[in-house]
Amino acid sequence: MSAGCLVACPTYAGKEGALDQWIEGYKALTYQPRWAYQVDNTVYGTAYFETLKAKGLKCSHVAPWTDSTMEKTFHRCWELILEEAEREDAYWVYSVEADNVPAPESLEMMIDIALYGKIHLVTHDYPMHKSAVEASGMRGDEFYYTELGCMLMSRQLLERALTIYDEFHSIPLAIFSACERYHGGWCKLTNAFEVKHLDTYHMEFPQFADRPEGDPGFCPTPNVPDDYGSTLPPSLVKAGYGLS
Repeated sequence: MSAGCLVACPTYAGKEGALDQWIEGYKALTYQPRWAYQVDNTVYGTAYFETLKAKGLKCSHVAPWTDSTMEKTFHRCWELILEEAEREDAYWVYSVEADNVPAPESLEMMIDIALYGKIHLVTHDYPMHKSAVEASGMRGDEFYYTELGCMLMSRQLLERALTIYDEFHSIPLAIFSACERYHGGWCKLTNAFEVKHLDTYHMEFPQFADRPEGDPGFCPTPNVPDDYGSTLPPSLVKAGYGLS
């Protein structure tokens, strides 16, 4: 197994507004060797999948289970990410969600820490969306995410997490639990480098049964911006879809 790293995430057309910045962020990462990969799960066909390919991203498409919770689809996306990591013989998987852009030095720093500590998991906190903070009259430092937006794990840890997924039905919980159960070691970073959390609410839309119309999913602020879902992603416009 090489020391290469797969930089990956599930995605959907609602994140199209962040795509170019995600790609540029990936290209700016200083660590080598690395490979990028995204798994599209847009409910409206393969239009966004085609956009990802046109941008030069290696990617796959999964038709989501819209009559179920998002976790079932999310789980399948991560199975495909593991399969891609195996194809590339990547030792590391760097989870960078589709609307996050960690600093260029982030991956190299996290791998150095993991190697020094002989651990399998390194995470870095990242902030709430600025527009949701402003819409809620908050400061923005009341809550920080510590999950898949900026998470380095060994491929071995991801394999273990997927084997115990059915106990939790949550990829983050399965990863954290596998790390603890199998003594993988975890370093949690805060303010070690910048992690941009990009605003894409204007292009987002619900596509799962556990997300009522107008509900953007888990959000640690009372409100989201008034322009939530107001703009159709360009890939869907090109494919002939319209706002409902």
